[in-house]
Amino acid sequence: MLEIFKLLLSSTLLILTLYIFGRIVIVDRKQKNTLIEILILIGFIIINILVFKYTKGTIKTITTCLLYASLLYLIFAIKFSKAIFTSIVYVILLVIPDLIVTLGITLFTGKEYFYTNLAGSIISNISVLGIMILLTLVIKKPLKKLINYNISTNKKIITMSALTLVMLAILFYNLIKTFQFNNNIITYLAIIAMLICILIYLFRQKIENEKISKKYDELLDIMKSYENDIEEQRTLRHETKNEFATIKCKIQDKEDEKSIIKYIDSVIGDKGNCNTTKYSKFKYLPSNGLKGFFYYKFIEAEKKGINVSVNISEQIENSFLKDIDTKDFKNLVRIIGVYLDNAIEASYTSLDKKLGIEIYLIKDKIEIIITNTFNNDVNLDKIGKETFSTKGKNRGHGLLLVSKILGENKIFESKNEIKGNIYIQSLKIKNNSK
Repeated sequence: MLEIFKLLLSSTLLILTLYIFGRIVIVDRKQKNTLIEILILIGFIIINILVFKYTKGTIKTITTCLLYASLLYLIFAIKFSKAIFTSIVYVILLVIPDLIVTLGITLFTGKEYFYTNLAGSIISNISVLGIMILLTLVIKKPLKKLINYNISTNKKIITMSALTLVMLAILFYNLIKTFQFNNNIITYLAIIAMLICILIYLFRQKIENEKISKKYDELLDIMKSYENDIEEQRTLRHETKNEFATIKCKIQDKEDEKSIIKYIDSVIGDKGNCNTTKYSKFKYLPSNGLKGFFYYKFIEAEKKGINVSVNISEQIENSFLKDIDTKDFKNLVRIIGVYLDNAIEASYTSLDKKLGIEIYLIKDKIEIIITNTFNNDVNLDKIGKETFSTKGKNRGHGLLLVSKILGENKIFESKNEIKGNIYIQSLKIKNNSK
């Protein structure tokens, strides 16, 4: 009877810890009815008791992992592949508090007393699960990134994680058995640590590869959009030539004035209904990389549903901006990149979702003005002086870089202000050749 009570309490604590772990690390979860959640938890507590009672060793670990995956899948309504991956991460992490408790208690009580009286006891389980919750809270940010990151080839990651889990299970049980009779556990601990490090390294590499692939995919989309815009301009020019030729023929054929005017009105009406191509808005920018850079950011903002307005003076086309040296050009792109990234994110989270880009030549200085709507309260005195931005806490590292560049380069002058719910960021560029 006492054994059943111990199993019931241990299983209850274990399932509840898994539930807490899921609530902490899984972001895109669906909320179920509280009663349904309780019934699911009770059902899995009973199944967990049977698994603990009738399975042992590596088979027990693998069965438990599948059981945990099923629980996460049913409770949080996530993909089963994600549920398996989360349960594997949970079981691997559980090794750490298990080792801490085993090694910690044996230092004070001795191995014989621990394995006779405390191993598998309620006190031991509470200690392990308590440390597990604390560990989850301490590393919840990287855990959230790891578990919620959308890895396209998830099957490979799950397979590698499962193999690592099996190896860890075998090593862990051998370690416990070895430690029970002698102190030679350093080799096992080193192999366990190495396996965990290798798995973490694989995750990092996979995530980095996914990021690079995503960037190239986005760049390809931009290039396709760019080509479509150019093709659209060619078509418009071709149509315009044909329309002028038609008008010329009508005049030569001495058609009556009313029909010619009617035709011209219809052409004007058609052209009025045509949207100006996105690329043409940047036609006055020099072809030294700035045109493509602004175009890329423009598309990025549009994809987020932001209403972007662009106004670039014709004087910019033949200005000194096309002759700016490599070092100043790199710094200019870095500054504008930070300003535009901040503006895009701030306007995306605002209600109006508006972003403005204006570029003028005023008294031999080029002025770039970026305006955006925002929701946050902004302290202008703090911007650029610490890790502060309109995007929230600890998000102003880009502005610190800008502050450093501005301090080291005299050709740039920066100013910001707020008018209503509009944040205005301006950058003046001096002609360095004068």
